[in-house]
Amino acid sequence: MTSAQIAEVGIASGCKGGLERCICPRVTICATDTLSIILLALARCSAFFDYPLYMMMFLSKCHNINNVCRRTVLREWIDFGDMHKVHRLFGIIVGIETMFHSFFHMLRWGLNADIDLLWKTTTGISGLAAVMITPLICWPMVIPAIKERLAFEVRKGLHYLSIVWAIMLLFHSKSRIYYLIGIPALMYLVDYLFGYFGRNGLIENAFFERYGENGVALHFLNPPNWDKKPKTSYVYVMCPWISKYQWHAFTIFPEPTKEDHTMLCIESSGDWTKELHRKIKVPCLRPLYVLGPYKSPFSDAAVTTSNAIAVASGIGITPTLSLVLNYAGKKRINVVWTCRDPGLVEYILHKFDIGAITKKSYAFIFYTGTRELALPKDLPSNIFIFTGRPHLEHTITGIVTAIHSGDGLPEEIYEAQEKIANAPFQQRMKVALSRVVEIYNKDEMFEYAVEETEKAAAAAVAEDPVPESDGTIDTAPLDDSDPETAPLLFSPDEVPEGQVSLKGLDSMISEFLGGIGEYSRSDIDALFHEIDSDGSGFIDRDEFDDFIGMITTESRTLSNSQHELLSAMERSMDVRRSSIDSSVHRSTHNNILGNDTTIRYMQNLLKYSEGDNPLEDWSIFYCGGSNEIAQILREVTSKYNIDFAVEKFDW
Repeated sequence: MTSAQIAEVGIASGCKGGLERCICPRVTICATDTLSIILLALARCSAFFDYPLYMMMFLSKCHNINNVCRRTVLREWIDFGDMHKVHRLFGIIVGIETMFHSFFHMLRWGLNADIDLLWKTTTGISGLAAVMITPLICWPMVIPAIKERLAFEVRKGLHYLSIVWAIMLLFHSKSRIYYLIGIPALMYLVDYLFGYFGRNGLIENAFFERYGENGVALHFLNPPNWDKKPKTSYVYVMCPWISKYQWHAFTIFPEPTKEDHTMLCIESSGDWTKELHRKIKVPCLRPLYVLGPYKSPFSDAAVTTSNAIAVASGIGITPTLSLVLNYAGKKRINVVWTCRDPGLVEYILHKFDIGAITKKSYAFIFYTGTRELALPKDLPSNIFIFTGRPHLEHTITGIVTAIHSGDGLPEEIYEAQEKIANAPFQQRMKVALSRVVEIYNKDEMFEYAVEETEKAAAAAVAEDPVPESDGTIDTAPLDDSDPETAPLLFSPDEVPEGQVSLKGLDSMISEFLGGIGEYSRSDIDALFHEIDSDGSGFIDRDEFDDFIGMITTESRTLSNSQHELLSAMERSMDVRRSSIDSSVHRSTHNNILGNDTTIRYMQNLLKYSEGDNPLEDWSIFYCGGSNEIAQILREVTSKYNIDFAVEKFDW
C-alpha cells in the first residue's frame, strides 16, 4: 500500500522513514516503518508455516479415520501407523512457533506505542489467551521433569485446553483460519463422537485377577462388533468404579484358552493403575467400558516382512504377545523380553504355550529381578531364560545368523522336543539314562540321590514339605496324596542309611536327566517300584546297580526309533544346559545368543551382497518404556539396514 492509500484508510498517516510503500490493512497488522515490517514479516511467516501443522494436530488424532486409512493403499505413502509421533512433533513445533509469533507482534506493538491492542482488540485478546494456555497444553506432555511430577490424569486434562486454544484461533484472524482450523477441528469432533458412541462397548462381566505382586489381568468376551481375533491393537478402558472420566490405553491380545475372548495385562505404575490393583483383592467380575479397538504401530510394520524380532521390556510384552499370536505359523516372530517383575514372567509362562506359538522362532527372556522364578516344569527348548540384561547387538545378530544360515533353526529344536514329549516316560528315561551313564559316574548319581533323600527327610521334620529348589528348571512337583503309592517324605529316623527314597530318585532324575520331558507322579512311582525289587520302599545300592546294569545292557541294542529319540534328547539337554549360563552359550547351536562371530557374519553378509539388501525381509519392533533400549535398537537397525518400529505409549 502507498502512503496515500494508508492515509485514506485512516489507521495511520502514511509510511515512515522515507518508505513509499508499507503495510497497514487493519489496525493489528499495521507496519509503516522498516523495523515494523520486518517484525510483522517474522510473525506472519511463523503463522503461515504453522497452518498445516494446526491441521495435522487435529487430523492425527482422528483414530477412526486413521484406522480406515490404514487398510487402504494410502498406507504405502503415508505412515498411518504412528500418528501419535506426528502429533507430538508438530505439537512441539507449534508450541515454540506460537511463542515466536506472539513475541514479534507484541514487540512491534510495544515499539509503536500500540500495546493496548493486546486487550482492546479481538485479535489481541484471543492471541493473548492462546499464548497463555499453550504451555499448559504442551509442556506437561513433553518436558520430562513436569511429566514425572504430574499425574497422567492432570496432564490429560490440561491437554484438552487445546479445544479452547482452537476456539481462540478462530477469533484471532478474519482470513482463511476458519477453514484451516475449523474443518480439521470439526473432523476431529465428528470422529471422536463416532468413536465414543459408535465404538464404545459395555462389558458387563469382565473377569479381573491379579498376577504377581504388581499387576492385574482382565479377560472379557469380545463385543459383537469386534473381529473374532482382533489384530495387534489397543483399546481405551474406563472402569466406572474407579473413575467415570478417565480412559486409559492398553494393548489387547487374544485369550489363549478361550475362543472369541480378549485379555489385557495392566501393570501398576500410575494413580489409576495402582487404584485398580488395590481394588482387585481377589479374582472377581466387574463392569468396564472399552473404546476401540485401534490398530497399534506394530500392525503395519509386521505386515511387510516374514522375519521379525520383537523386543519388549516389562509390560511391553503384551503387544509382542498379540503380534506373536496373530502371526503364529505364518511368520517368524522371535521374542527378546527383558523383565524384572517375577510375577509377570511367571504369569505369562504359565498362561501361554510360548513354545507352541513360537515353534518357528526363538523366545529369549532376560530376567533382571531378585526373587527366584517359579517356572513351569518343562519349558520348550526354543525358550531360553537368562539372568541379567542382554547384549542386544549380540542377541539380534545371533538370531538372524541362526535363521539366515539355517544352522540352528528353532523348528528343529521344537520338533526334537515334541519327539521327546510323545515318547512313553519309561522309554524316555531309559534311553536318556543309557546316555547319562556314559558321562557321569554312577557313584555320583547314587550319592546325589541319597543326599536328596536326607534333605527331604530333614525338611519333613521341619514341617516344610517342599525342600528348597536346587534351581533346576525340570524339578517335578509331585503330589503325596495317594496312599497306595510310595511316600515322598520320611523323617530321618525312618530312612535307612545310604538308601534312596522316591523323592531322592525324583531329584536325581531332574538333575541328571533334565531333557527327558514332563512326567507325572504315577510315572516316577512305577519306575521306583521297578527298581525297588524287595518292596522295602527304599532303593539300596545293589538295586540301583542292577537297574543301571539292565539299562546299559539294553542300550547296546537300541532300535532306530530309540536312536532318534536319544539324538533328540541329547539336543534338548545340550540346549537346556546352554540356557542356564547367561554369560557363556556353548551348545550344538553355540551362536544363537550371539557373539562377535555373529556380528562378523552379519557384516560380511552386507559387505558382499550384490546390490540388494540381504536383510530386507527382517524387521525389529520395540515396546516398552526404556529410552536406552530404544536408542540401542535404533543404532543396531541402522547399522544393519533393518526396518525398525517403536510402540511406547509414553503419553
